[in-house]
Amino acid sequence: MNTKKMPKQLKVVASYAISPHMQRLEFTTEDIQYFTADSAGQYLKLMFTPSGGTDLSLLGPEESPILRTYTIRQIDIANKRLAIDFVKHHALAVTRLISPATGGYGHYFAERAQVGDHIEVRGPGVIQAIDLNRDWLMLVVDMTSIPALSVLIQALPKNACGYLVLEVLSTADVPAFDLPVNIQLIIKVRGQNEALSEVVERLAWRVGQPSVWCACEFSDMKAIRSYVTHQQQIDRADCYFSSYWKEGVTEDGHKIIKLKDNESFNK
Repeated sequence: MNTKKMPKQLKVVASYAISPHMQRLEFTTEDIQYFTADSAGQYLKLMFTPSGGTDLSLLGPEESPILRTYTIRQIDIANKRLAIDFVKHHALAVTRLISPATGGYGHYFAERAQVGDHIEVRGPGVIQAIDLNRDWLMLVVDMTSIPALSVLIQALPKNACGYLVLEVLSTADVPAFDLPVNIQLIIKVRGQNEALSEVVERLAWRVGQPSVWCACEFSDMKAIRSYVTHQQQIDRADCYFSSYWKEGVTEDGHKIIKLKDNESFNK
């Protein structure tokens, strides 16, 4: 049996804000045998009913759960605990009714989660790795990928150099990263001035072979991918490009768009 697809049950043990637009939920699980210490940075598929609940026994015989993808930020195997961070979109009214057509499942859950609540998940799944020992690194992220980035930063060699371009919803959302001294942090507030891709394109392109790790909104990712692979002619094998969301589209719609984009790009 594929254990990644096997549902695992998590129980909420804590919920608290770690920045104005990021909520951390801590969970305990009796299914810890399906995780390892390396599961931090991997992703889970959280499972919801169409109305946003987590009691999957309410699904009809022909209904499938709504899946939403989130990164494991921290894991403690010995104590059977893990943490997941959720971006809080304050523009979404927390009293709004959600549906497969409008989305908002992760936000809705994070805003309402109480200690003792349960949710089922699938996973964990592994994301593509990059070579962290290249001449330099280009890391480009927005808030949705901060959890995965935070785990990646912990693996950086002390002599790593390059750029970290971070887009946040407010400067108060910038984490206290422990970056190598030669990684330059560039902060951009979403909706202000230039696009994320424009910030990347005006940086001085360094000498040597880079590795690129880019995880952000779909349109931003496409523009950055084009710049890196076409204009700078960096081989796709030396890069990780992923759109974690698309403006104005639910994860279900984004999944279809993302699949078509991958097929077109890899032709």
